[in-house]
Amino acid sequence: MPQCIFCEEFGSEDLSEDCKLCPECGNPPFSGMMFDEKRKEEADKLEEKGDLMGTWNILFDEWKSHTDRDYYDEEMAVKISQWIESFFQRRPSLIDQRIDFILCQMYNLHYHGGHNEALDMFNRGLKITKDNRRLDLEIKLLQEHGSIQSQRYGGIENIPNYLEYYTYLSKLLEENKS
Repeated sequence: MPQCIFCEEFGSEDLSEDCKLCPECGNPPFSGMMFDEKRKEEADKLEEKGDLMGTWNILFDEWKSHTDRDYYDEEMAVKISQWIESFFQRRPSLIDQRIDFILCQMYNLHYHGGHNEALDMFNRGLKITKDNRRLDLEIKLLQEHGSIQSQRYGGIENIPNYLEYYTYLSKLLEENKS
C-alpha cells in the first residue's frame, strides 16, 4: 500500500488508496492531490487565445504552490516545471519570465541543499541572458546569485570574481544606455 509523500522518510503507515488526509501529518498524502486539472486547462485556453501572461501566471502560481516549504510535492512540481519549460520553448520571447522562473528554482534548490544544481541553473540563466543580449537581466541574475551565495561565502566580497563581474556588467549597461 502507498505511503504519504510527506511522511515517507519518517515511516508513515501504509494508507489506503482512497485516503484523503494522512493521519500522521494531516496533508493530502499522494502526489497531485492539491492540483486542480482545471487550472491547466485554463492555462492552455489562455495560451490559445494569445494571453501569454495569463498562461504564465497560472503555471507559475501552480509551481510555487507545489514547491511551498510547507507543502512540497516534488512529483507534481517536476510535472509543472516541464509544462513551463514547454511553454517557454513555444514562446521564446518570454525572457523576463524565464529568468524569474530560474531564480525561483535557484532559491528552491538552495533551500533543499541542491547547491550544485542551483549553480547549474544560474549558468543556464546566464546563457539565456547573454544569448538574448539582456544585460539588465544578467545583472539581476548575478545580484540574486550573489545574495544567495553570500550566505555560503561569508559575504558578497568573498565570492570569487563576483565584484569584478558585477562592476563590468554595470559599466556595460551604462554604456549601452548612452
